[in-house]
Amino acid sequence: MEEKILIKSEQYDAKKLFMVMVVIGIILSLTLLVTALTTIEYPLLVFFSEPTNIIAIALPFIIMTLVGRLINNWLRSYNLTVTNKRIYGMVAWGKRVDLPADSVSAVATSPMKGIVIATSSGRINFKLIKNRNEIHAAISSLLIERQNKLTSTTIKQEIPQSNADELKKYKELLDSGVITQEEFEAKKNQLLGL
Repeated sequence: MEEKILIKSEQYDAKKLFMVMVVIGIILSLTLLVTALTTIEYPLLVFFSEPTNIIAIALPFIIMTLVGRLINNWLRSYNLTVTNKRIYGMVAWGKRVDLPADSVSAVATSPMKGIVIATSSGRINFKLIKNRNEIHAAISSLLIERQNKLTSTTIKQEIPQSNADELKKYKELLDSGVITQEEFEAKKNQLLGL
């Protein structure tokens, strides 16, 4: 059977989160600047001539920009594709994942709009997936389909009957008139090796 893509993840835009962090950094830096300007008792040139004062005011902006960049790099790498044969994609920091569908034992949702896929070797967590419910349903369907396939292909084995059981069955056929006494005697001699 040819591999067919069932569903791909839709990611949230991590750039928006980065921009929010930058704006928060700017607001914090401006708040520090306004506070400093309203409380200092010496000329502004003296205030800004001190490098530590400039760093103190710029520090919130720098920290929030760096944190925003880290979060952006961490979150933007997540993606997930579900096919009829495997589940593959990327998790945090661009780590590639490729799982045969037969190795998946369970699927669940998690906080941060995530999907957790369990295998015998551990769990893999994909985060910030817009269509996580649809992906959860697709993987669940694969698991149910595999389970139904295993159940339907179970080999049914007949238990061989003993000679005594066979003889009892033929006796019942004789008593009910389905076979004659001669047929019964012939089968009895065959079963008993006479």
